[in-house]
Amino acid sequence: MSTNINEALRWAREYLSHFDVPEPYIEGEYLLTHVLGCQRKDLLIHPERVLTSGEMKRFSEVIERRGRREPSQYILGEVEFRGLLFKVNREVLIPRPETELLVEEVVNRVCSGDTILNLQEIKYGVPGIKDVTVLDLCTGSGCIAICIAMEIKSPHPPLSKGGMGERGGLRVYAVDISGGAIAIARKNAERHRVEEKITFLVGDLFNAIEPLGLEGKIDLIVSNPPYVSKEAMERLQPEIKGYEPVLALYGGEDGLDFYRRIIREAPRYLKQQGGLILEIGFNQARHVRNLFEKEKVFSGIEVKRDLAGIERVIKASYLS
Repeated sequence: MSTNINEALRWAREYLSHFDVPEPYIEGEYLLTHVLGCQRKDLLIHPERVLTSGEMKRFSEVIERRGRREPSQYILGEVEFRGLLFKVNREVLIPRPETELLVEEVVNRVCSGDTILNLQEIKYGVPGIKDVTVLDLCTGSGCIAICIAMEIKSPHPPLSKGGMGERGGLRVYAVDISGGAIAIARKNAERHRVEEKITFLVGDLFNAIEPLGLEGKIDLIVSNPPYVSKEAMERLQPEIKGYEPVLALYGGEDGLDFYRRIIREAPRYLKQQGGLILEIGFNQARHVRNLFEKEKVFSGIEVKRDLAGIERVIKASYLS
């Protein structure tokens, strides 16, 4: 029995509704466009177009997976972030649109408006500096590190993959405790042709860079760390709780374990006036600000809100 686009979408909506999948019709459209390799407008213009048996089989398979509350991003194996496509699987957290603000704050710290400054004139550094070194902790899919590497243009590329050369340039170190996540991040860097700018390391936060001699040499540390509390973990949507990696979600009893470690250990590696920029969870801004203030070595502590008005990013500068 042949099935056209309109009929397939009607079936998908009913099926997904049965499993309480949010916005079932939109989900069906989204997945069908990927199965057919078309755009949403094509579904609307040609609702009578008949699916081949192979297309309908593939569509049924992805809809059934979505019915089990598996995220569409994992089903399709990719997600868009700042206009780029990133490979994702269950080894990595799915990049969220709100995390784009974190990248924006990093780029704004190095750049002035739309004009890329010479790296000797970066806002947060010492006049005469030649290199910009960024550390991305808990890199996951690598989306933050890769966007930074793509959007901050340096006058010269690094002379070697392991570090900076005499000419100067941008070097990003990307760390994650999961080897599986780093494997995905490397693939994404290769996909976007910035692998020569990024050094990927497996390890537990700063432990990964300890052998590299980077004490006092990092201009900017950025992180979207695990920040879900024990109580909040129980309330997560099935898509998150059942599929996304706990390592990338759970931030301890109160969700602040990683902030405590990062804020306490960052001064060892930051340059004078170096920056620390962190994504934060809902209602965590006050607590994380207190952690910054407790160390008594940070100034200019500022919280930025996302497009929904939620406090999403906190940033500060290091004063030795």
